[in-house]
Amino acid sequence: MLVGLGAIVASGGAALGTGAFSSVEADRTVSVAVAGDRSGALGLDDEDVDGNAYTDASSITSGTLELTFDSLGDSSGLNLNATTEFSPLFRAINNGSNSVSLSIYSSDATISSSPSILTDYNHVIQNTISDGNSNQVTVEYAFLDESGSSIVGNESSGASVSLDATSGSNPIEEVSLVIGIGDSASFDPSTTITGYLSNVTILASA
Repeated sequence: MLVGLGAIVASGGAALGTGAFSSVEADRTVSVAVAGDRSGALGLDDEDVDGNAYTDASSITSGTLELTFDSLGDSSGLNLNATTEFSPLFRAINNGSNSVSLSIYSSDATISSSPSILTDYNHVIQNTISDGNSNQVTVEYAFLDESGSSIVGNESSGASVSLDATSGSNPIEEVSLVIGIGDSASFDPSTTITGYLSNVTILASA
């Protein structure tokens, strides 16, 4: 069975005149999406350095990076009781003059350090979706750095990855995403599903 996760949107930060910044927080709507001006203080891109697109799940439209999981090819969503990986999904670019820590979270969900589905990762975004009959299924999201470690976190908990200043040796990080969806024999994805994430925040802080 398939669950349509829609599109997450997140934004990059505004460019600062000095080229230095202390913090960028980027909020956008998810239906499951990320927005980013490629030349902003924190750039977000759906292509690699050679201009090759990473995946059909990420695209930039009118300057916004949108992550769409409900219309991949001929599918209408992701499988229940399954784990789906997008690697890489997008890349983050530090265009500032100071190094930053990069992490991702959602105000619509919790940061769990005890995943029930994606048990290989120490921190995940975890929420619950409900079908039209009030049956529930857990969904977990693990955003990963290039080493495969979770970067799910905020300023008070979770994990992050360091990005060098734009003049440094490593100002770019390719970010992957693993989505784990639980199962319930009674869950009916053909009904109206509620509880999907409505936003994710990409946080870059000095």
